[in-house]
Order: sequence, then C-alpha cells, then structure tokens
Amino acid sequence: MFTKKNNPYSGLVLILTVLTFSFFAGCGKQEAPKQEEQAAETVKTAVDTTPEPVEEKKAVLDLKGTYTGTLDSRATTLKITDQTDSTFSGSITINYREIRKQTVSGKFSPEKLTLSMNDTQHNRYAGTYSAKLSADGKKISGTFTEKVDKSSSKFTLTKK
Repeated sequence: MFTKKNNPYSGLVLILTVLTFSFFAGCGKQEAPKQEEQAAETVKTAVDTTPEPVEEKKAVLDLKGTYTGTLDSRATTLKITDQTDSTFSGSITINYREIRKQTVSGKFSPEKLTLSMNDTQHNRYAGTYSAKLSADGKKISGTFTEKVDKSSSKFTLTKK
C-alpha cells in the first residue's frame, strides 16, 4: 500500500498515529476516591483495652471423702464419692445390731454451708438428712428423719 517512493510522509503518519493512540489510551478518566472511603482510611477506630470484669467464682468445698462419727449413738460412716458444684452422692453405713448400708444423694448450698441428703433405696429405715457443714468442710452435724415413722436422730460426722 504505502511505499517510500509513492508517499514521502507515510512514516510520519504512522508515528503520529501511534503517538495519538498512546496519548488517548493513557488519558482515560480516573475516578477520584469517594469521600467516605477516604474518611474511613484516615479515621482509625479507637480500641477499648479495658478488660471485661471477670466474675469470680467462689471455690466450692470438696465434699468427697470419708466422714466418721455417730448417728443415734451408733458408729456411722458416710462416704461421698461423686460431687458437682451443688450435688453429691455416696453411701452411708450405720452400725445398728444389723448394719444398715444405704446409697445417698444430696444437695449442697455453698453459700449457706447446708446440705440435705436422701437415702436412695426404699425400705422401712430410709430417710432424709438435714445438716450444717463447718466452714472448713471437715464436720457435718444435723438430723436424720425416717420417712415411715417420722422419728429423728442427731448425727455428727468428721472428715478423715
């Protein structure tokens, strides 16, 4: 098409075409950043470094263990084998002429240092226990009441 002999300006036209195209391609319209985005970048949010108040959990006395003493003037042993914060279970043995052994379960109030306990096996001698625990958790004192005849007996037990 174009040759040097036919048109002496063909090289110049080619160069001007490329320069014009480059100029317009590089001058595309660029959007300015939005003000909201600029504000978000320049404003840093304050971080609250105040620690959250930690709710102190009062340590619950460990009731698990063996307690010995008397119930109705009879040698008695209470073994607490399982405990959650406020419930427990185990067994009690009372040395009457015929030894009575019962499984027990109960509830414990750490705030009031009281406990209530029930014999879990149903028989004539089954009953409920209501007691106060010493502040150090070593001594339990209270009353046992039979369910059938409502007779009651005092007991005092000390942890080994």
